[in-house]
Amino acid sequence: MGADNVDVFQRLVFRVPSLSVQIPALVGLSVAYSAIAFIAFSAFTPLDPDLSTVLPVAVLLFLLPFLFAGELFHRVLPRYPRTWSFFLALVNQLVLFVYLLVLSGANDVGNAWSIVWLLFITIYLINILVLVVSTGIDRYKRILVVGLAEPAALIAAFYAFAGGDLGFSTYRHVFAFASLLIAAAFLVLVLGIVDYLIRSNTDVSAFELTSGILQNDRASLDLGVESRPSVETLAIDNGERLTLAAPWVHPGPLGGFGGGQLSGNVINALNDRDDGSGFFLHVPCTHKEDLSNPGDAETILDAVGDPEGVARASRLIHADYGEIEFYGRRFGDKQVVFLHGEGIDDYDTGVFTCDVDAENLLLVDLHKHDLQDGPEKEVLYGSAEADRLKAHFDDFRERLAEEPLHDYAAGFEVRCSTQDVVAIVESVDGQDILTMGIDTNGITPDVRELAAEYREEFDEVLVFSTDTHASIHELANTTRSDTDAMAEAVEDARAAVAPATIGLTSRKTRPLKLLKTDYNGLVFSVNILIRLTIIALVALYVLLVLWLFF
Repeated sequence: MGADNVDVFQRLVFRVPSLSVQIPALVGLSVAYSAIAFIAFSAFTPLDPDLSTVLPVAVLLFLLPFLFAGELFHRVLPRYPRTWSFFLALVNQLVLFVYLLVLSGANDVGNAWSIVWLLFITIYLINILVLVVSTGIDRYKRILVVGLAEPAALIAAFYAFAGGDLGFSTYRHVFAFASLLIAAAFLVLVLGIVDYLIRSNTDVSAFELTSGILQNDRASLDLGVESRPSVETLAIDNGERLTLAAPWVHPGPLGGFGGGQLSGNVINALNDRDDGSGFFLHVPCTHKEDLSNPGDAETILDAVGDPEGVARASRLIHADYGEIEFYGRRFGDKQVVFLHGEGIDDYDTGVFTCDVDAENLLLVDLHKHDLQDGPEKEVLYGSAEADRLKAHFDDFRERLAEEPLHDYAAGFEVRCSTQDVVAIVESVDGQDILTMGIDTNGITPDVRELAAEYREEFDEVLVFSTDTHASIHELANTTRSDTDAMAEAVEDARAAVAPATIGLTSRKTRPLKLLKTDYNGLVFSVNILIRLTIIALVALYVLLVLWLFF
């Protein structure tokens, strides 16, 4: 993802284990934590706990409160997944265990009291923070009540066994309860201020955005300006027809927000038609070209054209200028050019095409960086680097225009599954070219290995991704691709090679909204306020320690 500045989500998101793993873990860890706590209290405190207390403590302290909370969060908060609920319970179970180990080292009753109440407050604040981020701040009243379930159960157990017999005054008990409520109120206030500042700056709720991304919701952003982007259509016809749609729209920002699922929607729609198959091509553009409304994918599909094809094309040529390389083929007076810049994630739309007629040129960004370790640099229009890249591009196009034309043959295959793939085999004047595409945000190592194997059989192998931002979970976790489907597609495409025509056309969409500079405002606001939130949370915890211990 790199230059889109939302890769913070990729670092935070992971796949939550299934309930069949979590519930046994909750039970098993409760016994293990209880046994280790028993050993710690026996070794480091003057207490002499009886071995027979290990199992009751495991059940009453480490298990039941968290089983209860795990089921409660899911049932009370709309659409909150049960797996998330129990994972949060597992995290809090671990927090309880850590605090009990710390408690075993307390040097007096007063410190022990403060540690216990810091534990209750910590669990409550974790619940509030996680539930607000993953469900939205609009439900804060319900979250304040539901999030209190675990600490309330632990407080009840504490007072049932020891809390009332420690000799503290009524004031000390009231002070402890008040501290818990004040800390919760302060956290909600901080989160509310963060949400207000982002909403006032961008008209988007910060926590509606984070919860939507995490739950893969589909929603429109009330941002952007009206635009009519071009949609270029490359068609290959060998008796069957392949339609490659290349809208000048970026597939983002993320998940179901805006156009994050654009590439998949386009691919599915093109392959649901009766007139052949299709795929999505990523043009060199940035997140400023993100859709505001996911429903505008239909508007883009309406602009997909039906170009007339020609039966003669040039060989594919290649030029490497060091900082960027190009592959290109011409057919008639039109050209299709693929580019790859090592270490570059995205390009402003005007970098290459400010003076180019879209009717005569299709420019595709291969976007073949490593999926989990992509570049972060973005080339800005008007920069010295952009001017150099444009000069290289113009030089390449001049060379391509001189290439002679020959009879054109091609075969292709699209496989739609959890990872959509396309394979195109083109044969011109004895030169065989394989192009492999996959609907991901970058390329995984196994696809690179497959491409390397095919380079022994073809004169050149191109690999591209669509730069999809369809799922933050896939961005965070995908390390392997469906190479079996890709290999099958390649073999089917090779077997289908036949005399073909190739054509290109371009059409403007109906008016729709692209984020443009509103995207920068959104990202900058989120980045700044995330850091401020972290600072505020650290400050809150430090204040709690000082408040309770001194």
